[in-house]
Amino acid sequence: MQVVNSRLRRDLTMRSRVEKKFSMREVGDLLGLTKNYYESMLSKSAEEEPSFPAGVRDGRERHYTLDDLMLIRAHLQSLPHRRRPYLHWRQPGDPLKIVTFGAQKGGTGKSLSAAHFAQYLTMNYGLRVGLIDCDPQATASLYFADDESHLFDPEIATVAAFMGVSEPGETDLVTRPTAELDAMWQPTPWAGIRLIPGGSDIQNGDISLFLLAQRAQVPVHSVLKNAIERWDDDYGPKNRFADLRRADGSFDTERYAAALRETVDVIVIDQQPSLTLMQLNGLVAATSVIVPQTMKGFDLSTLSTYSQNIAEYLDYIEETSADAIGIGRHVVLPTIVQEANDKDVDQIVDLYQRAPELFLQVWYPRSDAVANAAEEYKSIYEYDPPRSRRASTKTFIDSANAVNDALVGVVWGSALPSRGYARDFIKARWQE
Repeated sequence: MQVVNSRLRRDLTMRSRVEKKFSMREVGDLLGLTKNYYESMLSKSAEEEPSFPAGVRDGRERHYTLDDLMLIRAHLQSLPHRRRPYLHWRQPGDPLKIVTFGAQKGGTGKSLSAAHFAQYLTMNYGLRVGLIDCDPQATASLYFADDESHLFDPEIATVAAFMGVSEPGETDLVTRPTAELDAMWQPTPWAGIRLIPGGSDIQNGDISLFLLAQRAQVPVHSVLKNAIERWDDDYGPKNRFADLRRADGSFDTERYAAALRETVDVIVIDQQPSLTLMQLNGLVAATSVIVPQTMKGFDLSTLSTYSQNIAEYLDYIEETSADAIGIGRHVVLPTIVQEANDKDVDQIVDLYQRAPELFLQVWYPRSDAVANAAEEYKSIYEYDPPRSRRASTKTFIDSANAVNDALVGVVWGSALPSRGYARDFIKARWQE
């Protein structure tokens, strides 16, 4: 009976993925606007521009979808005299960020962290995000699956096919045209997010890479990095914000739709909990590496093993090529922290004091809210809880916002404006 109920909940979510709607106040918060300004601005824009989302009226309130939110951002960003940035897309010539979530141990919230980061970026900045699920279990992919996506069809390409190593019997690396690589990005119900899903043939990639290494034909640690660079060379950003307006000043919805799917502004990679050749590729491709890590003694020992193994790989790589993990900042993200237990929090404080550039001051707490959302195969950002669970859900969302705000600072520095969530989290929990 429990298995049947679980399947029913999964099927319901697949049919109604991202069903959650956002109030005008929530839209204003996500845009970073004050109440008086966003109410007048949204109402005025809806009256003046036919393509501006008017939302759906529910009683005295209007509600908006994530698609509406992205379109609102594009409308406002394309105005010639806007007050502030609303949309943070890459412009032609801007580099592509690649953020890899990796860990040696399973059960650290790695897939949850990667999925929530991708969703946070599109909700709070309107970024176009490419998520690559490098785990054969495809956990991160479940957060983006619906009944139209067919993400788990065995014919759908995984990262192994993107890299050209999905067939272990191949004698050479398969270099596909970039148009084929672009076609491997699957649409998702989340506005602005595309996905290369996980799947079992990722394990074939390790066999292929091992055989290629034996034949010494290619630097097997940088196959993914090279594939991404080839794709980005041909499918980087072409449209500028001003291009979203016609000569008469009206908003061009067709140009917007094309620009929304023309490229991605950041790639988020979710790794398998291991350090195989496939997973090494995800590290070498990264500009920043995030290591989700629980704070228990035994678990922390795996962090030491993981870092030592990476260091040994890098020593070898640097002797044989110019490739290495990207020049961005790399950090450890504490996860599943028992806040009621001083041991976990004290461990974070101690680690941060020892290595403040490596350990974050924000964390994901252990929470029933995660399990409650997972029961419905939903992320915390799309979960719409019953009244009895709203408080715990709100508390976890606050932590998720703090984590993701901190990660934005890690990856982009001051290039993307902080929302202040990490600052508020640290102020409330850390003593001077």
